[in-house]
Amino acid sequence: MQPGGKRRPIYETAPMTIDPGSIPYYLVLRAGWPPYVLNSDRQVLRRQASPLLLAFARTRGAIAHVDDSAWNVFSDSEGLTVVERRETGFFSLVAGDETERQLHLLTTL
Repeated sequence: MQPGGKRRPIYETAPMTIDPGSIPYYLVLRAGWPPYVLNSDRQVLRRQASPLLLAFARTRGAIAHVDDSAWNVFSDSEGLTVVERRETGFFSLVAGDETERQLHLLTTL
């Protein structure tokens, strides 16, 4: 027991060894441009995607568009117009229940 009568968890998880900012969370597809790979903060990790990452993204679900307020910083930094925002799509690469090993593999795609 901890001070104050609180119980410690039976299983404590080890801290992640992967830099969370390096994990690709989104794959953005914009007409006439190479795909963007973004982290969870929607910061560009790279402006290219391997065929394997593209295939993985397409199997994860439906494409969505970058036209809501969560995408403002990305859209502004990349100079997307209102029309381009409606036409630019993204795939979510991370669902939230991945293991550290799965996230590590995702960083290698």
